Amino acid sequence: AISLYHPRGFTVKFLLADGQFDSLRAPLAQLGIILNVTARNEHVPDIERFIRTVKERARSIYNTLPFSKFPPRLIVELVGAAVFWLNSFPHPKGISQTQSPRALITGVSIDYTKHCSLEFGTYVQTHEEHDNSMHSRTTGALALRPTGNIQGSYYFYSLTTGRRLHRNAWTELPMPHDVIQRVHQLAAQAHSDRGLLFYDKYASPLDDHDSSADS
Repeated sequence: AISLYHPRGFTVKFLLADGQFDSLRAPLAQLGIILNVTARNEHVPDIERFIRTVKERARSIYNTLPFSKFPPRLIVELVGAAVFWLNSFPHPKGISQTQSPRALITGVSIDYTKHCSLEFGTYVQTHEEHDNSMHSRTTGALALRPTGNIQGSYYFYSLTTGRRLHRNAWTELPMPHDVIQRVHQLAAQAHSDRGLLFYDKYASPLDDHDSSADS
């Protein structure tokens, strides 16, 4: 993955991370990358501040939607969407005032007419492959985020399977009450808690009261 940055003129020399990444020290050293690991209860301020910003964005979106419970997959996609859009605009303290971090790294810019068609959680019917049978030609789904490709495709959350779809054709519709009930049903099947909770990879709750992130 490191070689991905070379065509864009970037060379990774330092990696700041916490202790769980210490096992990567030797492989990274072979790539010429120095790993700087933080001590227990120590934080990388820039990363901690970004994590808090992502959670704030996720909560903002969460509170605009009519669901009281979210399936875990939908929460994962909510965080992914927040990160996608944060990386799609120039950072005020970044190396460029005109290009976003995503454009700098991938070389692909966001096009408003292609990539800003749907908000997270918008109800749509995605257009599916079909024949002359009586099978359904669409699938009910919730918009997640653009895939970022030049065609303007989107990721969707299927209300039938609970899985992520990748589609380039859809019809936006008002959200009926049945869709809200279906989302709550999928959340109940996954034993999802009420509200929006953040956990680390060990399923431990993430602490929001870290004042060092604001310093």
